[in-house]
Amino acid sequence: MLINHTSKQVTAKIVYYGTGLCGKTTNLQYIFSVTNPNTRGELVSMETEIERTLFFDLLPINVGLLKGYQTKFQLYTVPGQVFYDSTRRLVLKGVDGIVFVADSQELMESANLESFENLKNNLAFYMQNLEEMPLVFQYNKRDLKNVLPVEKLNDGLNPRHQPYFEAVARSGRGVIETLRDISSLTLVKIKEALEHATVSPQNVAIHFDVDVSNRIYKLKDLPMKKIGLDELPVVEALPMAQAKSEPPIVEPQKSEPPPALEKKTAAAGPAHEKATSKSLGSLLSQFEDPTRITKIERISGANGQLTVDIKGHDGNLLRSFNVDLDPETKKVNIILDVN
Repeated sequence: MLINHTSKQVTAKIVYYGTGLCGKTTNLQYIFSVTNPNTRGELVSMETEIERTLFFDLLPINVGLLKGYQTKFQLYTVPGQVFYDSTRRLVLKGVDGIVFVADSQELMESANLESFENLKNNLAFYMQNLEEMPLVFQYNKRDLKNVLPVEKLNDGLNPRHQPYFEAVARSGRGVIETLRDISSLTLVKIKEALEHATVSPQNVAIHFDVDVSNRIYKLKDLPMKKIGLDELPVVEALPMAQAKSEPPIVEPQKSEPPPALEKKTAAAGPAHEKATSKSLGSLLSQFEDPTRITKIERISGANGQLTVDIKGHDGNLLRSFNVDLDPETKKVNIILDVN
């Protein structure tokens, strides 16, 4: 969540997650098509040679101001294929709500479960617990033959009985309902942050300016602003004092969309995927808070000692050490000095 105290605006990030070809992009395609252009930003496609991540901003029409702040949601998709795992992890950075899109077909049951476990692992990388995250399930492709019963999908993916919707994303069935529900759950999280609430605020039904009679864009016709590696803008590093006091706010550029990149032939292998993800990390940093340079991965205590594991921004373990607790106060001060 990005809170801009200057413009009095809160931006909450909602990520559509799931296995390849489950309907994540189709959801955003439909939402973008039927919502009022005055309430949404331009559709941005961050592209590399072999993958694409989409996102756009969307304003609710019935929320008003919260503590004087305007709320908007930023909708993201992630690549579904397993070999884009590091990119999925990057997109999850700073997430406030998640829609898990499951392919209802029987033959996709194991792929759904694998993708859901992958979601948990990638959230754990940022020390986030899925059980504490606003989460809505969407069971897509319900119009096809040989689909799993909803009860079986819930047994495998949703034993905690989170909200779920049956959907046919290509026709719009269940798409806006899913969006409204995850937005409402995420709004509770926003209220808690702004009001410093100790008790969860009441859930509010959110509405968007939607006209389902609008023509649905085909993917190739979507008016996307494509950002490729060759168009990476130059971002000046913030002084650490400023970075610690308030996250940088990146205003959308109003320039004309650049021409599509020419695709270059490249073999997809581990080395290539690593380089691609690093480049996508640079792309995402234009729209995210890039100031977090270390993270404490684990702190555990036993026998009067703390064990601390510290990772760098690239996920590599920097150091693991034990710290003795003060025998009287049972406290310890840890100061990190990272050059």
